[in-house]
Amino acid sequence: MTLGRRSLVAGLAASALAWEARAALGSAGTLAGLRSRLKGRLILPGDDGYAAARRGASFSPAEDRHPAAIVQCADESDVARAIDAARTASLAIAVKSGGHDVLGECTADGGLVIDLGAMTRVDIDAAQQTATVQAGVRSGAFTAAAKPFGLAPVLGCNPGVGVAGLTLGGGLGWFLGTHGAACDNLIGADLVTADGRRLAVSARENPDLFWAIRGGGGNFGVATSLRCRLQPVTTVLAGVVGFRGDPGAFLRFYRDFMARAPDALAVELSISAGATPAILAICCWSGDLDEGQRVLAPLRAFDKPTVERIGPVAYGDFAGRAGGGAATGNLFWRGGSLDRLSDEAIGRLAEIAQAGPRNLSIGLGHYMHGRICAAPVGATPLVRQPGQLSYFLGAGWDAPAQAGAAMDAVTAAVAALRPVSSQAAYINYLSTDDESAVRAAYGAANYARLQRLKDRYDPANLFRLNRNVRPSFSRRTG
Repeated sequence: MTLGRRSLVAGLAASALAWEARAALGSAGTLAGLRSRLKGRLILPGDDGYAAARRGASFSPAEDRHPAAIVQCADESDVARAIDAARTASLAIAVKSGGHDVLGECTADGGLVIDLGAMTRVDIDAAQQTATVQAGVRSGAFTAAAKPFGLAPVLGCNPGVGVAGLTLGGGLGWFLGTHGAACDNLIGADLVTADGRRLAVSARENPDLFWAIRGGGGNFGVATSLRCRLQPVTTVLAGVVGFRGDPGAFLRFYRDFMARAPDALAVELSISAGATPAILAICCWSGDLDEGQRVLAPLRAFDKPTVERIGPVAYGDFAGRAGGGAATGNLFWRGGSLDRLSDEAIGRLAEIAQAGPRNLSIGLGHYMHGRICAAPVGATPLVRQPGQLSYFLGAGWDAPAQAGAAMDAVTAAVAALRPVSSQAAYINYLSTDDESAVRAAYGAANYARLQRLKDRYDPANLFRLNRNVRPSFSRRTG
């Protein structure tokens, strides 16, 4: 892709949109009223901190957006006021928790960003083995808070990811085989809806919304806090083993190894491209430690390892530093799912790894097995297909001039994997907002149910910067 004039024009256009929307807010008196009523901070273009506040965790020209206003919320009353201001001014709303959205939709040109990053309270109820966390809490911080109680939350694999965004999109991680997804361990939430109502959501209160937010994303409101079930996990057998060599041979081994894997095992792969690709297998065994040593023995014996650091470790320490998720900084990444690790998929992944530039990496994991597959069909919007895996492709850079080549490499790799990719992609990795792709990710029955709830709670589609469930009327009116 070519940067330069195209990026300059796009940046000027984005800035013009932001200032135009800011003027609309100001002319109606909305902005002045909002600032005076906030407990948190309102940041506008030109203010100190605006440049940093508008960025997500990963940043590329594709996510270089200029919102009209950023509200750094102190509590749910700030969230409600921000929603009201955006609705009054007809501004798109972007919700930012950890900022890891694959499409960068935690920010918006000319829109209003509801930044929850300052809402970081964690309350642990050790007796009930539950926790209440505000929506700005990151996964690593949540895990660290639960550790002293001998408990662990069910989250993803990247400690930097926001708990709220991860859970609303499903949440696949180290415990998927033994404790299911993050959304399976959600027992309640506080939600601010498009009309400003503050609703308690659980199996007993607003159960329709409780179903929807366990995998349906941010389509129905802004979650300000979550109540989660914790698991009594203290020590795990975990770490990393690495190899260099033929990625195809290793992926064939990995396919067979995971097909026999007990529920307690999760293995996430990170493959760095190059003539002799580096392969890292990040492992977490959450069962009996002696049994884990036997289960992991074939992986350790696959070839002479370049690195091997697997042993008993406190889960909180492992999960606080473990890899397996997208990196941060200057990064362009896209993801998807594979119904299975077929020979054709392995061939394409191996070719990408061996032919790609050195700054290109491949992540592969979230192997669907065990507890996560035991939920009845339709129990949540999250689709659970045994044997399915998730993948991501990412490339980073240091100098701005390197961005175009890095983005082109990822785009080419994604195109190479598209013919073997699942139509029902994991929603947190779904790298398009195309309506047909969102429908396929949820399946016809789940999507129809989600759409009925969208019609009820957000008929104007105020919350559309996500993997959007369109209100039914939008298909008729365009």
